[in-house]
Amino acid sequence: MASLRPVELVDGTCNYRVLWRQDGKQRSLTFEDIKKADAFRCNVERFGPDDARKLLGLIDSGTSHTTLTQWCTSHIETLTGIEEATRDRYRAYVKNDIAPTIGAMPLEAVTDVTVARWVNDMDGAGKTIANKHGFLAGALNHAVRAGKIPKNPCEHTRLPRKDSDEMVFLTRDEFALLCGAMTERWQPLTMWLVGTGTRFGEATALTVGDIDPATKTARINKAWKYTGSNKARRLALPKTRKGVRTVDVPASVIELLDLDREPGELLFPTRDGGPISNQLYKNKAWLPALKKVSAVDASPRLLKKPRVHDLRHTYASWAINAGANLKVVQAQMGHESITVTADTYGHLDRASGQLAAEAIGRLLG
Repeated sequence: MASLRPVELVDGTCNYRVLWRQDGKQRSLTFEDIKKADAFRCNVERFGPDDARKLLGLIDSGTSHTTLTQWCTSHIETLTGIEEATRDRYRAYVKNDIAPTIGAMPLEAVTDVTVARWVNDMDGAGKTIANKHGFLAGALNHAVRAGKIPKNPCEHTRLPRKDSDEMVFLTRDEFALLCGAMTERWQPLTMWLVGTGTRFGEATALTVGDIDPATKTARINKAWKYTGSNKARRLALPKTRKGVRTVDVPASVIELLDLDREPGELLFPTRDGGPISNQLYKNKAWLPALKKVSAVDASPRLLKKPRVHDLRHTYASWAINAGANLKVVQAQMGHESITVTADTYGHLDRASGQLAAEAIGRLLG
């Protein structure tokens, strides 16, 4: 905390002293103008004394500086190859997380300490904080390329750990309980999601012609994407470059599909033939079934609280526990890199470690 105290001079005029503690010692700086003193006090509290002094020097130079908010705002408008919904999310980061905190700082005054303090002051899950920091890092990389700053102050930020307990893995019996609580109309899509590991937006974009029952495969080459704040959807490429792929489908899932239709019809349509939205599936299938099987008087009772996306995680856990290696799981799920698969599901791969241990045991005799 910093405080502001008036200091009366011998001639009857006042100066204004800002006081704060740093490294266990009392520090102070005196100003002739109360507005300037109060602004410095606020900056000490918001950014810390070192950044506040740096900021004061930049202001005293009398030159015009681009603020961090201004730079991030212009950076968003220059981005290409992103959905409008993503652009809107970045604007929200600037409005809600950057502008009210460190956004007033000149771009060149932002340091690694500034970014670290900003991260530490943020609330929310580790993944959310990482997403916001990732946006800021991208904007500041742009500033480095443009010659505005010499290096990116986000480079060495240590971020909070992402919540590993966000993933829920269902057992075969738990899935059967949940799926069995749904009406017959929703079971094929639910079986598809857990049986193939495809994303919801990919599964609901599939057409009859994408399925090859002879080879028991499906061609994934499109997905529903939200295009802006109005939540409108359009068909686009899957999330990653590796997202365009051919996936293997269990025979038991193929048998559930209604393939005796025109190739261009949606594989999982609404009653009027349109696409199924995530919200519709949650409201009509997922949440009612989850409520039923997790009720206090349910027997058997599901104690876990899975999300729809956890069917994708469940697929990965079943495949790995059955002996599939991570490279196969990566290809099936459309991860851009094997690193993503290993970081997310590597802890489930006990088979590879057991094979290695057995091989070493044979060598040891």
